Amino acid sequence: MGTRMKVVVWDSIGNTLLGVRPWSSWEAPIQSCFLETDPDAIAHAPALADFLPDVDLDLVWCNSADAPYEYFGQLYADFAGALRFTRDRDEIIREVEDADVLILHKERFPAEGIASARNLKLIQHLGQECRGVPIAAARARGIPVAAVPLVNYTVVAEQVWAYILNWAKRLPALRQHMKDRDYADTWTRFPGTQIVGDMTLGLLGLGEIARPIARVARAFGMDVQYWDIERFPDIEKSLGVRYADWDDVLATSDIVSLHLALNDKTTGIIGAREIGLLKPTALFINTARGLLVDQTALTDAVANRRLGGIALDVYANEPLPYDDPLLVMHDTADERITLTKHNGWQHPWTWVRDSQELWANVGRLAHGEPLLHLI
Repeated sequence: MGTRMKVVVWDSIGNTLLGVRPWSSWEAPIQSCFLETDPDAIAHAPALADFLPDVDLDLVWCNSADAPYEYFGQLYADFAGALRFTRDRDEIIREVEDADVLILHKERFPAEGIASARNLKLIQHLGQECRGVPIAAARARGIPVAAVPLVNYTVVAEQVWAYILNWAKRLPALRQHMKDRDYADTWTRFPGTQIVGDMTLGLLGLGEIARPIARVARAFGMDVQYWDIERFPDIEKSLGVRYADWDDVLATSDIVSLHLALNDKTTGIIGAREIGLLKPTALFINTARGLLVDQTALTDAVANRRLGGIALDVYANEPLPYDDPLLVMHDTADERITLTKHNGWQHPWTWVRDSQELWANVGRLAHGEPLLHLI
């Protein structure tokens, strides 16, 4: 038997374990996607037991979701022996009392739970935006904290930039122009493309997705402003971005990209008033959650050309109904309307890489090797 370790995972989604499930549990199209990009995918996407073969793992997965995620039924089955659906914080704290490692994803672990954790040697958060980790309490106990980057978030940032360039450079219209062979008298000239570097980018939320978006924007020479419920002076300095009031971000940005978590306070936070503040030439992007936005008001603004464009990956109702007005407009639209199917985050290798980096640190701990991603 290898080194015995108890690991408590508090993750109400499943990203911490999704990438270390058995190969046989992946659906056939996902297996094909893996193998198309890597012929050795089976070896490179091992199950958790094979990824840590010399660790005798006592795993407890606490899941506080309101309801089981319908697409993760097989994942729940894969870890059925470890999975506990619970919203009882006291129960979770008791599980951590004798744990060696605590892994969190988008959950807030109480500081008092650190005080009673007698064996804890590492706390990890999936994602560098780790507000739910009681860092001060951990440091007071000398417990290392790691914030592991989410590749999942990086690919969403990439998608946002695909939207921006698609819109600014009018790629759909140019494609149609070439398709129609309508270029003979306008070769090398096409009106209406925009200089991205002359624009102001407004970010509503400066979390782990928004930060690489800002980094790329600054590389283009854009002015970047943001609003968040808290300020990040160090990040402002390192990225060259500035804080602005909520209304100012909406009213003065040429591109507004939404990056807020969905909760009771943020549902419908972009309503008719906020949409009315946007420049009539602005591009509005939402890759966060559809219910953050009053979709009816947004649809009306698009239909009446009170916005320069929208790019949406998320919607109030998903899947988007076939006869939804947004989709009907999209059928004949150019770059003003870009709709995708909540797939900005989706690629199987992002799932594998996110999970594996967490569990690789567990392996490093077990082997006495230096830990990565410490904060």
